[in-house]
This record gives sequence, C-alpha cells and structure tokens, in this order.
Amino acid sequence: MIRNYFKIAIRSLIRNKAFTFINILGLVLGISFSTMLYTYVSHELSYDSFHTKADRTYRILTSDASAADEVRTIARTTPPMGPTLVTTFPTVKEMARLFRLSGQVIVNIDDTKYNERNWFTTPDPGFFNIFDFEFIAGNKATALQDPFSLVITASTAKKYFANDNPIGKTITTSAGEVKVTGVIKDIPDNSHLQFDLLFSSIRRGEEWESYLNNWQRMGASSYIVLEEGTSIDELKSKMPAFTAQHAGPDAASLSTDFQAIQDIYLNSSKIESGIEQAHGEPLYIYVFSSMAVFLLIIAAINYINLTTAKASLRAKEIGLRKVVGAVKTQLIFQFLTEAFVITLLSMLLSIVVIDLCFPLFNTITGKSFDLNLDTLGEFFPSLLLITLLIGLMAGSYPAFYLARLKPVTTLKGQPVVTRGRLDLRTSLVVFQFTITIVLIVSTFVIGDQIQFIQNKDIGFDKEQMMVIDINSRAARSQFESMKNEFERLAGVKAVAVSSNIPGEWKQIDEVYVRTDKSGNDSIQTFFMGFDEDMLKTYQLQLAAGSYFTGRNEADSLNILLNEAAVKVMNLNNPVGSKIRINAYGEMVEMNVIGILKDFNFQSLHQKIAPIIIGYRNNPINVIDYFTLKVSGVSQALIADATKVHEQFDTQTPIEFHFLSEQLNRFYESEQKAGKIFEMAGVLSVIVACLGLLGLATYHIQRKTKELGIRKVLGASALNLFFMVSFSFTKNVCIAFVLACPLAWYMMKEWLSAFEYRIQITPTVFILTGAFVLVLVLLTVSFQSLKAVLHNPVKSLKQE
Repeated sequence: MIRNYFKIAIRSLIRNKAFTFINILGLVLGISFSTMLYTYVSHELSYDSFHTKADRTYRILTSDASAADEVRTIARTTPPMGPTLVTTFPTVKEMARLFRLSGQVIVNIDDTKYNERNWFTTPDPGFFNIFDFEFIAGNKATALQDPFSLVITASTAKKYFANDNPIGKTITTSAGEVKVTGVIKDIPDNSHLQFDLLFSSIRRGEEWESYLNNWQRMGASSYIVLEEGTSIDELKSKMPAFTAQHAGPDAASLSTDFQAIQDIYLNSSKIESGIEQAHGEPLYIYVFSSMAVFLLIIAAINYINLTTAKASLRAKEIGLRKVVGAVKTQLIFQFLTEAFVITLLSMLLSIVVIDLCFPLFNTITGKSFDLNLDTLGEFFPSLLLITLLIGLMAGSYPAFYLARLKPVTTLKGQPVVTRGRLDLRTSLVVFQFTITIVLIVSTFVIGDQIQFIQNKDIGFDKEQMMVIDINSRAARSQFESMKNEFERLAGVKAVAVSSNIPGEWKQIDEVYVRTDKSGNDSIQTFFMGFDEDMLKTYQLQLAAGSYFTGRNEADSLNILLNEAAVKVMNLNNPVGSKIRINAYGEMVEMNVIGILKDFNFQSLHQKIAPIIIGYRNNPINVIDYFTLKVSGVSQALIADATKVHEQFDTQTPIEFHFLSEQLNRFYESEQKAGKIFEMAGVLSVIVACLGLLGLATYHIQRKTKELGIRKVLGASALNLFFMVSFSFTKNVCIAFVLACPLAWYMMKEWLSAFEYRIQITPTVFILTGAFVLVLVLLTVSFQSLKAVLHNPVKSLKQE
C-alpha cells in the first residue's frame, strides 16, 4: 500500500511539473538558508559551554559610578581581588587572573622574529583547572607552576618548531627567556578567550609583587569558580562590605558584580574589556532564530496555498477515487505522501545547496562552518526532523481539506473552493509578505546606520593615517630621530607619536583623579599620551587654552581634558586647574593647560567618555605608536617606511595598519547582520514571489470563463488586468500596514545599541512598500496579461 502511495505521488508530481518546481525551489531555499542560520545560532549559543565547570565559573566585573550621569562596567579588577575572594569566602574555590601588559611580545626562533599579539600572562598555576583547553603535550597541573613558563597552541608550535617536540625548549622573547612547558589544541572558536601563547609570570621582584597587591590599579581579567551547589547571589550580597573594606577612598563609587562565563560572549557589548574581544549580540540570536523559522513557514505556506488552489483541478480525481472505494484516511495518506516526497527531495537538494553556499556564508559571518561527514552527522537528524515537520505542517491542511470533498459535488464540476478557504489563503499570503517587508525595511535601516557610522564626524581625521607600532626599547629611545626620518619620506604630510591611537581601544590606561571639588572622592577617567604634533596630524579641535609646545620642560606635568572630563569633574574654569592623578599608587599633581573638543576615541556604541591627554613623557604611560598622515597609500611608501623602521629597530619587523580600516572593524557584527538580513530579504522575496506566481496561475485558470464573459460584454483589457491584479495588490497593502510597526519597533531596539544613530524616517517604509508592490505587479502581470489578451471565444468554447 505504501509503495502504491509513493508511485501515485511521484506520478502526480511529474504530471504537475510547474507546481512541483515552484514548491521544491521554495522549500530548498527555505531549508538551506534556515539550516545555515540554525548552525550559526547554535554556534553562538555554545560559547564557553565546553568547560567542565562552566556552570559555576564567573568573570568578575567592576562598576564605576564616579561619573554623575553614567555607570561604567569594566571586565577588569584590581590584581589582588581574585586571591582575596578565595581566602575570604569558602564558597569561592578557585580563581585565575589574566594580564596583557603590553600590545605585543616578540618571539625569536633561530633567525626568525614573530610579533605576537594574541597572548596573555597569568601568575596563577591553576588556570587550566578552570579552563578545559585540551593538552597535547605537557602536564596541565604543572605547566604554569614555574615563572617564565610558556604554553602554546598546536598551530603556534607548528609555526615555531615544525615537527620537533617543543616541550622543554627555551626560546627568547621580548619578555625574557621562557621555557615551553605545554602544548594545547588550538583554542576552539566558540571560546571568548582566544590566545596563541600563555605565559606564567614573566615579571618578578618587588615591583611585580607590589603590582599584584595594588588595590588601586585595574589591570586583571579575573575569574572565579564557586563550590558546587552554591549560588552566586549569596556572594553578591556580601560584595558591598568587601569592596568598602578593600577599595579604600574609592569604595563609594565602585561596586563588584559577576558574569557567568557562558554569558560573556553574548552579553558584553556594554562592558569595557580593555582588550579587543569579539562579542555577539543577543538580539541577533532572537532575530536570526525567528528568521529561520519564518523562512520555513513562508516556504510551507507556498505548498499549502498552491495545493488548496489546485483543489479545483484535482476535484474530479478525488471524486473518482471516492466512487471506486477510496476512504478518507487513504486520501489523507496519499496527499501527505506527496508532501513528504516533495520535502524529502527538497532536503536532499538542500544539502547540496548548503555545501555550495557555506563558503559564502562563512565570508559573511566570519565563521568556518564546513559540511563533511562529521558535521553532517551532527545536524542531519535535526535537518531530517525539520523536514518531516515541514512536510506534516505543509501537507496536513491540504490533505484533510481535499479528502473531505464530496464526490457528488466534485463530479458535477461545482466549485470546491469556499469563501473560508480563500480567506485562509489570503491570510497566509499576507503573512508571507509581512515578514518579507520587515526583512527589507531592516536591511535598509542597517545599511543606513552603517553608512552613517562610516561618514560621521568623529572629531578627528581618520583618513590616510598609517599607524606604525613602536615595538622595542631601541625604537622608543630614538623616536625623535626616527620621527624626523619618517617626516622626510615622500608622500608623508605629518608625523606624530602617542601612547594610543584615537578610535582604537587598545589598552587605554585608566586612572583615578581628584580635584578640589571632588575632595577625597576619586573620578575614573581614561588617559592617553600625545606629542606636540598630534593636534595638527589628527585635526583635533582645541576648545580652550593651549596645547603642548614640545619646548616646555613642564609639559611632562601638563595635561588637557576633553569636554566630557570637564563635565564629570564639574570644573567651571578648567584651564589652570590642578588635577591630582593616581600614578601607580602615588598622587601626582598635574596642570590643565587646555580643553579639547570631544572626539570619539572609542566606538560609536559608547558615549564619549572623559579622557585626560598627557604629554608624551608623562608619568603614566609611554609612547607606543607613530602616526603618518600620508597623501596616498603606495607600495613605495610602505617600502620606505619599512627601511626607516629597520634602520632604528633591528630586532623586530615593522607592524603597521591604516586607521580607517581598523575603525571599521568595530562594526563587523553590524555589517555581518546587515548582509544576513539582505540575504534573508532576497530569499523571502524570491520564495514569496514564487508562491505568488503559482497562485496567480491557478487563480487565473479558475477565472478563465469569467474573464471571457466580461470581455465579450465589453470590458477592456486594462480593466481586466486591474481586476485580476487587485486581489494581490490588496494583500500586499494589508501586509505593508502590518509590517511597518513591527519593523519600526525591531529596528528601534537594534539602533538603541548605538550611542550615535540615525532616525528611522517614513522614507524607508515608502520605498520598501513601493518596491514590493512593483515586484508583485511584475510577478502577476505576465499571467494576467496572458489571460486578458486570450481570445474569449476560445475560453468560452473550452469551458
């Protein structure tokens, strides 16, 4: 019997080639893209879940409320915070701290030098008891026990030592000589911690011990593990007293919180980490999950609509089957079999499409998904289940509806499509286009916001800026001579040096300051060091006072404030004020000589924070970058700059980048989301229009006689065209009305993640509505024109 069902189903599908093609194409597109989205969402939700103790591991957060109108949350703590929690609270069983004390480490292997930026150091040997990174060689219990030990990833070991065993080898780095004590598998890409090298303590002596016990410096990324069965809420309740005891005079503005390790990746967009780390957006998880479901529903709706629309063409077949003895149950199984055959064929074709599209999808998302026997085995059961559910969902209604038709009615040729069925079909079409319009509006808004970000005046010049890292003491000690050589290069307009680059959030120092008005209450601000040429090189704007001259010996104790800092410090006459800054535990009094207009030294996700600009030889930090303002980028310029670098720094290869490219990386997640919305919008339009095309075909076939009569009675071709097209355009208009508030709310929520954002205007809705309406008219026009231009005599004769 089942074999017979399949034979009849296949014959029916072959006989109705257009119907089969439209349904399979729609389902293939829906299943393929939804499966890729499902893979992406599953990966995003899996971050840090592979650690055995993930459910009780937390990152320590510090909240700073020293600014009157803003609370900053920082994913760093003072160095002694972690150890003190372990000794104070019995429920805190383990802890580990990570530091990145400079931008890079230079590793020397034979005659080759490697600039390594993806590294950490930890003074805590128990790091690998918390984080389950798999060891290939070495002992995880002792790998970090001794100072100047190094654990590297498998790919790093391959890069340094080829196929040699690296364990026990001593290598020279800019931090000193270290011994390789462990090799781990490459860090999984669903880990929020990413590193190639992990050092044990690479500093020692009184200065390092003093730093590790300093409650005034925010330098550690700290993690704790709770005892099994205990609640983090219990520990949170004890933190105000703990903070008051250890934070000293700053306790009033500081508080401590904890973030579950599995929440870090998706819930850190508003948390300052101090280092560049990729993070996801929870909103995208909800949106992409919904998008995957809706695309499947849109494809299933096509099947439901086309099958019920075809009811009149299959009515006599159903009537004859019932007359010769077919029962309702058999007919239901027959039509469900057809649905399952179509969905299973679509699934098999989808696997091919997924394999072909994964490279493009990886380019868009920045992931490395691959379809092989292992990954296919992982998601094939889910894919099969989804396919069967689609078959059941898409096939059930048509099966029960068609099986219920009465043979007397169908054999007499009476209409089988009732008003109720038409209303349901109309509702499904409206739903399809509502989702499609929401996706198109979202694509436009995201594109406009990204364009706004790229074109917004951020308070300084970011174009044609070549940033060169200062990687060695030799280069730092000769920076003036090096700067002079850079200035002589053809195509270089200006050169400046600084501790940090505006717009690039890399290890910006944070300091606590006090003013006459704040008394003993500290205010937390950022701190950068600039030389005398940064103002003109970056086109920064001076609001009041003066800038560094480079000729004043007192410049080392002179500072400038941005307008945000003036506001936070509540300074009425800031120029000439005295500011006391905590410099490594010592309060240093510095003089305010000028005010800079606010500029976005962080991403546009953040409000402009208070910042202090010190001179290049300030007591807080050292210079780390040259900036060359160039007239144009060329290989000749890069070669000349490389020669200058080699002249003064023979130890490390040149490292450079262009500022505008780096700033664009702040918004990679938004750009990815925009491309995914664009793909989903295009696919939903294609799938919806395929369904509309099939629906229009059967709709017009059903009205052939009516159109012939109207034409005989004098109706013009134009009148008939508008009559046929009206029902479809009406549905799109209803969908537009429903989609607008939904799209507006969704995009308003998305834009709220940006401190600086566009306003959603009616234009985007009008353009989307017009675009979809034109698309619908083009889709149905071919069939409509074909019908209205058909000879009415032939139409009536056929009837």
